[in-house]
Amino acid sequence: MATNTEKIVVQVVVKGGKQLDNLDKKTGKATKSVGGLTKGMAKMAGGVALAAAAFRGISKVVSSAISTFKDFEFQMAKVKAVSGASSLDFQKLSQSAEELGRSTFFTATQVAELQTNYAKLGFTTKEILQAQEATLLLATATGSDLARAAIVAGAAVRGFGLDASETGRVTDVMTLAFASSALDIEKWQTSMTKVAPIAESMNIPLENTAAIMGALTDAGIEASIAGTSMRNIFLKMKDPTSKLSKFLGFTVNSADDLTKAMDKLQTAGDKTLDSLVNIRQVAAFNVMVKGSERIQQLTERLIDAEGAAKRMSDIIGDNLEGA
Repeated sequence: MATNTEKIVVQVVVKGGKQLDNLDKKTGKATKSVGGLTKGMAKMAGGVALAAAAFRGISKVVSSAISTFKDFEFQMAKVKAVSGASSLDFQKLSQSAEELGRSTFFTATQVAELQTNYAKLGFTTKEILQAQEATLLLATATGSDLARAAIVAGAAVRGFGLDASETGRVTDVMTLAFASSALDIEKWQTSMTKVAPIAESMNIPLENTAAIMGALTDAGIEASIAGTSMRNIFLKMKDPTSKLSKFLGFTVNSADDLTKAMDKLQTAGDKTLDSLVNIRQVAAFNVMVKGSERIQQLTERLIDAEGAAKRMSDIIGDNLEGA
């Protein structure tokens, strides 16, 4: 560019003013052309930038979609491997997961995780399909992780010897128990795994057991200690040779027996109560006996818990985020 400029200057000096005027006109045209070209290139560059940004956005969407599909496909493979479902049953599970992923808070992959956990508990395809909607309501109503909700609800179904069709009953009781006491899904899981099989063997229903556990949790007894203490107290109530059964004059083998036992224990003094169980169960035992009225009230509420998970889930979903 410097060399060309020098040539122009020489020509201007030699050829005079007329030629300079002509040169000015030509230079002006050239400048306009270059300016137009510059503007054109700027527009083109802007268009390219917009296209590149759009492409990056599309790429992210496509990449996310592929990743989502990959995760779902992988999780459904786990469902098939664990459940041993036939091709037809697997198709039902897959379609169900996709539909619930479209119509609820949860993704299809999360529903597939729920199905995997139920399959691990020995639920058949039919039982999984019966249980999953109630579990979705539980997770929504209580803000719980869906996969964990399946494990905990499924363990309660199995622990109390219930049919999978009664999962709704379990999730309703859990939801209302969490709303009516200091229980939450973690405390429930920790304590109920210890006491559920014993309660079931004594014909003590889920609702009665949950009410006692709620009272123990309200009293500040740690979940693991509460579950272990309750299990040992129940075992003593069931054992005809224990001090507790001898004091009662009968063994506890039903909810009615448990109510009678609590009434009888109201007549005992503190020293007598403390002597009927091991020292590690004294705190829980005293809460059970002295809080029997509160336990009975909560039991009655839990017996009438039907629809609790749906009601709470609807309330939580009735907002912008839920929509």
